[in-house]
Amino acid sequence: MTWVATGISDPSIAEGSMREVVVAGLPMVVTRVDGALRALSAVCPHLGGDLGDGTLTGRRLECPLHQAVFDVTTGAVLTDAFGVEPPSGDIEPVRTFPVRVNAGVVEVDAPGPGSS
Repeated sequence: MTWVATGISDPSIAEGSMREVVVAGLPMVVTRVDGALRALSAVCPHLGGDLGDGTLTGRRLECPLHQAVFDVTTGAVLTDAFGVEPPSGDIEPVRTFPVRVNAGVVEVDAPGPGSS
């Protein structure tokens, strides 16, 4: 994986807010929750809903397409699209990525070519 600048300044991400960006060809959501920056795939693993258009409440990010809910700190499924809580249900977790700030700019450790 490789650190890639998102073009987002650290101070521009307020607690509880999120921004959608494309990093290394992957749509991602960058958010600040519990004082820490987080990055996760912006594509819902259920049916490809755009999580950047979702609703963030605390650590909970709800997909706007079918209301699956994910924990932005871990990517874990909290409730699937049918309201089923784990361990039941069959939606995969959303992928998360390491985040850091370099010279005031948010960077994400994104997969390089050939990575999954």
